[in-house]
Amino acid sequence: MNNNLIKGISIGLGTVFVASNFYTINLLSKKSSLPMFDLPVSKYSTYEIQADKEGYRILHRMHDPRIIASVESIKKPAGFLGASKTLVRKDIQTIAGETNLKIENNGKLTEKQIACIKEKAKGESTGQLIGTSVATGTGLVTSLSNVPIVGWFLSGFATNTARREGGKIGENMASDFNDC
Repeated sequence: MNNNLIKGISIGLGTVFVASNFYTINLLSKKSSLPMFDLPVSKYSTYEIQADKEGYRILHRMHDPRIIASVESIKKPAGFLGASKTLVRKDIQTIAGETNLKIENNGKLTEKQIACIKEKAKGESTGQLIGTSVATGTGLVTSLSNVPIVGWFLSGFATNTARREGGKIGENMASDFNDC
């Protein structure tokens, strides 16, 4: 009787496994009637996508920050005993959403701002490298790639997520370390 029970359980588990594989393949093979878009994303990118069954139109700007400009006019005494006034004009531009990034005097950045931008970029790049290394070095990607049918997707997703999050952490650390 134990032999029959083991055979029954084996057949039942085999049937469930085969059915789940067919179900997964069926889900993966269904295609949407509308196109899918995988566009690069940055902090200042903007997109306008219009899609229908006949086609699509994409308007994409990778670096499109909204600039807020202000003009400050100051009257200072000049001439003999301050009798006449000179007008000093100061143009200030700020990127919307940024609290510490100001573009002053005809769009020129200060040396500190340039150094901060460089350090943030270096930190992000290093963080992405470390994030990818951790994902692949710990065996996470290898383990996920062994999952039947969807392993290739899971390993790629894990690598990309680790790279992206590592970049964010690296950029924040570089910003904090350099007082940006």
